[in-house]
Amino acid sequence: MMYDLAIIGAGPAGLMAAKTAAAQGGNVILLEKFNTVSAVSRACCQQFVMDENYENENIRVETGKIVFPDNGFSVDYDGPLHNITDTWFISPKGHAVHFSYPDKHAIAVKFDKGYLLQSMLDDCIAAGVEYRNSTLAYSTKDLGNHVELHIMHNGSSSKVQARKLIAADGVNSRTVESLGFNKDRMHFATALCIIYSLEGVEGFEPTAMKWHMGLAYGSYAPVIIDPSLEGRHIADLVVMGSAQQKPEDIFKAFTTTGPLADRYKSATIRKRTGCTVKAYNSLMVPHRGNVLVIGDAAAYVEVEVQGALMCGYHGAYAVCKELNGENGFDDYTGWWQRSFEFNSEEALRVAQGYALVPTYTDDEIDYLFALVEDRVLDGAYGQYKAPKLLWDAILEHREKIAAEKPELYAKFSSNQGMTLGETFQKD
Repeated sequence: MMYDLAIIGAGPAGLMAAKTAAAQGGNVILLEKFNTVSAVSRACCQQFVMDENYENENIRVETGKIVFPDNGFSVDYDGPLHNITDTWFISPKGHAVHFSYPDKHAIAVKFDKGYLLQSMLDDCIAAGVEYRNSTLAYSTKDLGNHVELHIMHNGSSSKVQARKLIAADGVNSRTVESLGFNKDRMHFATALCIIYSLEGVEGFEPTAMKWHMGLAYGSYAPVIIDPSLEGRHIADLVVMGSAQQKPEDIFKAFTTTGPLADRYKSATIRKRTGCTVKAYNSLMVPHRGNVLVIGDAAAYVEVEVQGALMCGYHGAYAVCKELNGENGFDDYTGWWQRSFEFNSEEALRVAQGYALVPTYTDDEIDYLFALVEDRVLDGAYGQYKAPKLLWDAILEHREKIAAEKPELYAKFSSNQGMTLGETFQKD
């Protein structure tokens, strides 16, 4: 049997693509390696980012649905929600930069990703999508007029043929690697992440997300604490490391000897999830032949769930156009390049933002944060907007910094043009 579209990966991008393509009359098969989509077993920060114009969209979280007004669609969701109204960047000595809106509307909204995925899968099946779980696509070939997938299910191998293929199998995509899309991509780093759900953290604020920055906290990356959907008084501690700087070691140092260790002396671990993430530069042209790569599989690290839903929606329409002889993949590429900040060279010049460590010492971070801790910056969650607001505020004090800390002033002046690759090479 020849399908119109095969999709590898039943995450938010793959499910949205399957549902949308099937609604347009496509004959769609969706392949997922895990047994169920409702149990999210890997580390995943489950939130919608509410920054203005984030990913060229201003989503609305309404009763029973998530609305994407600029992209022209909505997704049903009636599961649990939890608002985050404040973000804090915290230096080793506790100087805190505060981001919040005056009316305290949400900076981010936590949601149950497993609930969302199961609801979307139910919609896909109702729309006629053929769904195969516990199925691994271990070999993929583009044969010119169609693609051929070799799949494994319960120890038995078979083939699937389709006119078009969407690769939506996530940040560590096997499909992207096997088809050679990664050949010319720069691999910056492989990050290891563990999220610890903790009960009994002293001083935990259930509507705030706090980023702890500096080597005093035991990590090059920020150690983040935010609310958990496990319960209102449960905190998620997000720890990111590497093979050389293991997340388990960072967690131990942060909770036993770090500046905030006293707050964790009575904390107990309720749950832990982990993941490995390979950071590549974005696929600027995410298609080749009959294959379109969407979502995290094509991104610099991630597009967040809302970005994945948008990728699935536009990816499905791109395939429908291709099947009708139009240039749907080129249209998708234009939308992809415009919509995600990591596709901009300016966004990937990281020294002024989220590359505070190891570029700056703990003393330098303390000094810089102290300059702006007496004001509240506009609400921001995104990994590009919040650092930009931080540095815009810091640089209002450039004359003071130049006079008091000339070496520091020279450092960030020279680092303004630092590229992502150069930043990782400093590790």
